Amino acid sequence: MAQILGSNVLGFVIGLGFLIFVHELGHFGVAKLFRVRVLVFSFGFGKRLFGFKRGDTDYRVSLIPLGGYVRMAGDNPEENQTGNPDEFLSKPKWQRFLILFAGPAMNILIAIAVFAVMYMIGVPQAPLKPILGEVVRGKAADKAGLKPFDRIVRIEDEAINDWDDFRLMVSMNAGTTLDVEYVRDGKTQTTKLTPVHENSDYGPVGKAGAAPFVDTKVVSVEPGSAATKAGIKVGDRVVGANGKPVTQLFDLEGVFEKSRTKPIVLEIERAGAKVPITLAPPGKNPPDTYPGFSFVPVTIQKLPFIPAIGESVRQNWKMLKLAVFSLRRMFRSEGSVKELSGPISIARISGEMLRRSLRDFIGLVALISLQLGVMNLLPIPVLDGGHIMILLIEGVARRDLSLRVKERIQQLGFAVLAMLMIVVLYNDVIAQVFRTKGG
Repeated sequence: MAQILGSNVLGFVIGLGFLIFVHELGHFGVAKLFRVRVLVFSFGFGKRLFGFKRGDTDYRVSLIPLGGYVRMAGDNPEENQTGNPDEFLSKPKWQRFLILFAGPAMNILIAIAVFAVMYMIGVPQAPLKPILGEVVRGKAADKAGLKPFDRIVRIEDEAINDWDDFRLMVSMNAGTTLDVEYVRDGKTQTTKLTPVHENSDYGPVGKAGAAPFVDTKVVSVEPGSAATKAGIKVGDRVVGANGKPVTQLFDLEGVFEKSRTKPIVLEIERAGAKVPITLAPPGKNPPDTYPGFSFVPVTIQKLPFIPAIGESVRQNWKMLKLAVFSLRRMFRSEGSVKELSGPISIARISGEMLRRSLRDFIGLVALISLQLGVMNLLPIPVLDGGHIMILLIEGVARRDLSLRVKERIQQLGFAVLAMLMIVVLYNDVIAQVFRTKGG
């Protein structure tokens, strides 16, 4: 337990700390570029713990490591301004805009850079076609009239190219009725699917009650495994198990689940002939873990620099659209505030990814970086997007807003963020309580 807690804290501090540093570094770098005097560059809020001063800037680490800030000379309209050219408010609006925009932009660029490097190193791929295999009776997909072997081609305005596309659209839209386009027997049809809200290890998600179609052709056999000893070879196709016909992986799962301590007789199709093979029982392995053979091909997608950048941009754009779609659901009352997660959930998931692999942890950090950049661009006072919104309003009006109006806007922003923080912390605590009760 202590080890898990320690890795959660470590993952949270490393991941969030890096993203905060990069975000504030964006503000700092562009401010320096436009010769704005920077007074404080802080990692964390609250009391100064330690640091050093170089030039006009105090580089510090503060008590509460849940944020950070860059304080520039003349950036607070409530303070007396000297009008010096090195003060933030003395700079032209376009320069102030770029300084404010630089923080979120750095988070977005980090997300693109991380995914690009991962694609250059090589990303394991196990793509599944968006074809339904299992459709659970009475669940959302069944109620929508979908059946096994239907191929999903579009949900709302999004093309569905693989099973991950389908899973993401469903998981991000609990309780929202989606227009689904699918192909059955060569004919394109449409229906409406409403994913059901369910809790998962990563928070509330939408579920359709459907699993992908997976062919039963063996693509790999582990040397020395029960499958090798039984004589299973790559290219074999499982067409029967314990006397029952098998057409997809879902058919096999039930057989393996019911025969955990007994041998399983498989009917194998090999070179046009049917071959019976007796396979040792899987024992205590999970029902989706087969004794030494696999039906899903895993390839390594490794791209040169330019294609890696392009694929990273494409993947980040997909994630960005999903994030915007989720925010839109909130404003249309289709989403729930229960879907918002706070620092406890982020720490738990970060720790889990760190324990799983460095690649998974870095991928999670990149995803959080993208969302952090997007969230900071929202027109909420106090956030970068709120300050940018005020600049745009002043630019259109061709005059500055009064200090009183700006104060009211800032107060509203603080109130919104305070309520948001209360909600996410409440969600975190409640989720942790249920996880603890559930073991």
